[in-house]
Amino acid sequence: MGEINYTWLQQYGRITTTAPIDEPVFGIPLTALRHPEKAKLMLEAYNEHLRADSLRSAAVYFMHSVRGLMIGVHYMTALCDTWLDLSLDNVILQVEVEDGRPAIGFQLNNVTEQSHPNLVAGPDAVPSSWRNDVLTAYYGEQLRPLIEGVAVAGGANTGQMWAQLASMLRWFKTTALQMNLKETEREAVVQGYEHVITMSPEILGLKKNLLAFKPVEIDNPHQPGETMLMKPVCCLHHQVYGGQNYCYSCPKLTKAERQERYDAILAAKSG
Repeated sequence: MGEINYTWLQQYGRITTTAPIDEPVFGIPLTALRHPEKAKLMLEAYNEHLRADSLRSAAVYFMHSVRGLMIGVHYMTALCDTWLDLSLDNVILQVEVEDGRPAIGFQLNNVTEQSHPNLVAGPDAVPSSWRNDVLTAYYGEQLRPLIEGVAVAGGANTGQMWAQLASMLRWFKTTALQMNLKETEREAVVQGYEHVITMSPEILGLKKNLLAFKPVEIDNPHQPGETMLMKPVCCLHHQVYGGQNYCYSCPKLTKAERQERYDAILAAKSG
């Protein structure tokens, strides 16, 4: 384990410890989003630039940003000697506009790094399950009320929202394991991933844990000869910015439609 890489947190989680250079178009304490009436204000400000067909679609698409918090807690518990407080009470959500599109960032109030439990042997040793305990608490006590508040505000299904995180969670595991890691760090990454996909669905407020899914490989048009994962659920990309195509990896595409998209992408790449 090592020091927190703040550049990495900013790049992949949009988590920062300083105010943004440009003035956000909207800001709100993250804890306020547990309340639907506050969450609706955020969705309306977000959707002014997202241009989704409804607040329901905006609520589901909002999970693309929530993944930053999820990735942050997995990263710091598995690969860092210290951690930053990512609880709702310590985060300000900020909606910025970049190239005409909204980008949600998370600014921390208290930026003090805190040490993980002492794992040395002896009577004061902390059980190796401490990481699982931290992840369980974060998913159930922080992410769940945030997601439920936004879901009610947008009239969205919480299951569809949780399912958006499944592929992003798997992406983190795959990306982290490609880093130059010690064996103990690799084990920590896998342990954290395996723990959350097998958690009781009640922790997430669901009847089924939708963070787990059966991977489906499809041909990768961006790297011919290789494969990529099909998304487990539709991300509603086709319902934002005034209407767009389905993603190539969307599970809603038929085999014929995906082949047509594959050919079109190859043709565009070849000029």
